[in-house]
Amino acid sequence: MTDKSRPNHALLKELIPHGNMMFPLTVHEMDTDCRFDERIGCHWHDEFEILAVTSGTAQIHIDDECFNIKKGDAAVIPAGRLHMAIGQADIPFSFLAVVFHPSFLSSYSNDNIQQQYLDAVSDGQTTLPDLISGDTEWGQKTFQLLMEIGHIFSRRETGFELLIKARLFEIWYLLFTHAQKRKDRTVNNNDYRTILTKSIIEYIQTHYETGISLPELSKRFHISEGHLCRFFKSVTRMSVLEYTNAYRISVSANLLRETDLDISAVAGMTGFNNISYFNKTFRRFMYMTPTEYRKSQNQTALFFQLPRL
Repeated sequence: MTDKSRPNHALLKELIPHGNMMFPLTVHEMDTDCRFDERIGCHWHDEFEILAVTSGTAQIHIDDECFNIKKGDAAVIPAGRLHMAIGQADIPFSFLAVVFHPSFLSSYSNDNIQQQYLDAVSDGQTTLPDLISGDTEWGQKTFQLLMEIGHIFSRRETGFELLIKARLFEIWYLLFTHAQKRKDRTVNNNDYRTILTKSIIEYIQTHYETGISLPELSKRFHISEGHLCRFFKSVTRMSVLEYTNAYRISVSANLLRETDLDISAVAGMTGFNNISYFNKTFRRFMYMTPTEYRKSQNQTALFFQLPRL
């Protein structure tokens, strides 16, 4: 199956939220039904997934490729790939899946880690292994780290986000150092796109309360709107509007959690002049309304914002 064919499978896109903008990661633990061959229905999502088998066996299908997987193994499923699992009748298949948005590990400053170890994968210069065998030492280490992430996620004690991200970086290191293909990549630390993007991000973070627009940014930074959009997304993995709204929502979430300000006031203070649009945008990023977010009793006291440069 080619990349061009994937948009035709919109109805197979998984709609279950995998975390939210504040922490774009979740962990699923599941015992599948042995009465059916299809243990995981065919679907895809925008997030990256690492699936570890905790019992039994199955056959994993990723686009037009498939391989057998057993207890102790793990499968690597890149973002946007159709995947499913097929099992044999009466043979168990249980798994733990760590699902996270690619931006979770990203560095907005586009540093060496971003360019050499993350962009190299997303650009196709490095191909990560699709099967992590539990018969290898590094596979056993990866499986152990995945189990630790599951345990940490289930307990959610203070600082659990830090521990999970640390474990995930360890897993990424193991995957990258056992990549199937790798090409050297020349790193240009003076890339004008990076320097200019930093200036645009700084401007957005300083003026997020105002009605920032593409024409305004184009004029201020002396670059066409089209070119600005293209290189900004190539560096940040987000459009200018997505980044602006994401930053505004992160600030508004902090205000909702830490103050008693009226929701309409919070909307106005973070650059949303239309309360309906604010509610819609907040829900898109946080998977709940501002009111639900404020009332929620299980939010961690994490001060979050998109990184300042």
